[in-house]
Amino acid sequence: MQPQFLPKPDAELWAKTADGYFSKWDFPNCIESIDSKHISLTKPPNSGSLYYNYKGFFSIVLLAVADAFGRLLVVNIGSYGSCSDGGVFSASCLGKHLCEGSLDIPAAKKIPGKD
Repeated sequence: MQPQFLPKPDAELWAKTADGYFSKWDFPNCIESIDSKHISLTKPPNSGSLYYNYKGFFSIVLLAVADAFGRLLVVNIGSYGSCSDGGVFSASCLGKHLCEGSLDIPAAKKIPGKD
């Protein structure tokens, strides 16, 4: 189901997303919004502190990327609650593809009204 509903973003999708940010928010050259949330859970047996987060409860981390209209483009669910946001991002497919330069992110356009 993932390839059908959340296909890997390509240059066309990034360009459409950037157009959406500019038209809705007047925010040029923005291709995504990203955030993570801790999803509370009961401590799994024999897990030690892997799921214990800095907020003081046991969790897994949901990392989500959305377009200008709040539609999800990429999700990563299931990292240990003890992982930092940066650690979750670095270990995600999105983070790895970004570091590899394989996301087909288009070059930045000139900012309208600027020389």
